[in-house]
Amino acid sequence: MIGLTPLYGFILLLGGVGLFLYGLNVCPENIKKYLGRSGKVFLSHLGARKGSSLLFGLAFSVMVQSSAAATSFIVGLVEVGLMASEGALVAIMGASVGTGLIVYFLSLDVILYSPVAFFVIVFFGRFAKGRWKEYFKIAEGISVVFLGMTLIKLGSQPLVYSELVRNLLSFLTGSFLLMALTAYLLTSIIQSSTATLAVAMGMAGSGLLPFPSVLPIVLGAYVGSSSSALLAALGKKRKSQGLAWSTFLYRVFGILPMIPLGALYVKIGESLPVTIDVHIAFLQILLVLTNMILLLPFVSFLSKIGERLASFSGRESIEPLYLDWAFVDITPLAVSLLTKEIVRASNFLEEFLYGLFHGDIDEGRLFLLKSSLPDLVDSCVLYRSAITWISKEDSALVKEFVATSYSLNALKNMVTLATARLFPLLRGEREVVGYSLLLSEMEEIKGLFFDIFTSSLGAYALDDPSFAKKAFKLYGEFSQIIAERKNRLMLSHHRIEGGTELIDLLTLLDVILRESLEFARVARRYNEKSEEDNKRFINQQGEREFDL
Repeated sequence: MIGLTPLYGFILLLGGVGLFLYGLNVCPENIKKYLGRSGKVFLSHLGARKGSSLLFGLAFSVMVQSSAAATSFIVGLVEVGLMASEGALVAIMGASVGTGLIVYFLSLDVILYSPVAFFVIVFFGRFAKGRWKEYFKIAEGISVVFLGMTLIKLGSQPLVYSELVRNLLSFLTGSFLLMALTAYLLTSIIQSSTATLAVAMGMAGSGLLPFPSVLPIVLGAYVGSSSSALLAALGKKRKSQGLAWSTFLYRVFGILPMIPLGALYVKIGESLPVTIDVHIAFLQILLVLTNMILLLPFVSFLSKIGERLASFSGRESIEPLYLDWAFVDITPLAVSLLTKEIVRASNFLEEFLYGLFHGDIDEGRLFLLKSSLPDLVDSCVLYRSAITWISKEDSALVKEFVATSYSLNALKNMVTLATARLFPLLRGEREVVGYSLLLSEMEEIKGLFFDIFTSSLGAYALDDPSFAKKAFKLYGEFSQIIAERKNRLMLSHHRIEGGTELIDLLTLLDVILRESLEFARVARRYNEKSEEDNKRFINQQGEREFDL
């Protein structure tokens, strides 16, 4: 780097860090956008099983080039009920191991050829078509990370001639604790231990960092990376917060045995014929492997402590209870579990609607139901999309799966209508001005609404045709009353304060009930439909599966 002043070297270093962080942001976005549904489902299947969660975390962190991004993604899976807390913690352990592999690759001199790789990927990506174009987009994000690392290494070299930089680093490296704290704070701010270690490798390779200082840097960056999990879990459900705390404890406890081990490595490491940036990579790998080997048997214990700490936040949540991803490949059991979760979600919806109309519910509980119900139903949709295809000869199972799918579609529509349309109308910005008039004059409509709703859900939950018959009979009466009241309101809404909102409210109630009748209608439908019709429906559901 002859002729390049420390100032320009610093500018090049900042540009490299910016490009590195940009690449870390682009990688997970490209994975989500271009990986494709089959790849996402494969990853979710891999992560849903505790035995393969470690492999899932390792593979995903390597793909997105960041354990912080992988951790945030895993917290999201826990949030929607796709992963249990214990399996998620194991996946985060795997993500830490993946980071060790990434850091090792960044320490190699081959990284200096990344501009050539970036050019090749971008050039040929312009001419690629179909799936190949998507694969090139994923590779493009990874190559940006490597290109940023190259700029960091090149920019660090001229800084050795800056007296200010040398004095500052001499001050920081003079104290083990101060150096570790600096690495921790830097990692917490930029939300990437990989970026922190990349800068450290660039400076160490230029001779700016003495060999003993690499240990506190590795330890501080490792603990600092857990802050990404804590931030990702802010405002989320209790299980997500518990996972974040478990991750933090896992890494804090993990550095304790590494302090004497790392000190031993520093003593004998200088005699090894490798560069100092490779030593940083070796220390990182030794740290994550030691942490995982010692604490893997205590995953359940760490999960319980994390959930205990999260309970102090006082934030409740409604999360999947029956959706066990360990049984998703056992079709009869998976369908049965999904049915139970649908019934449970339907009961929550009934509670939400009753609280909206009658008001005899705690306000906090009402808002909890509003925020949690959509996530709970989306978890059911995801679970349904992952259920393994069933035997063609098992017509009873086909019929049960079709019934469950129809009912789940109806439930999703009802939850959307109730939380996104009905709630704002009754409690939000579009609060019905004439609602008190509605309550005093239309008690009959309210009574019929809940009779039909509960009868429809009862027909599904209890598999009782008498409930279905009652629901259809009452809906005939309800539809006549609704039509009469809506006609009256339409003719006189200009004279009734809030008349338009009352019409919207009646229309919403009617639509919700028609969706609820899907629960009562399934038995009749499957008696009438042929097996080919059922199979055609299931194939259509496969095309409409929820995107991860």
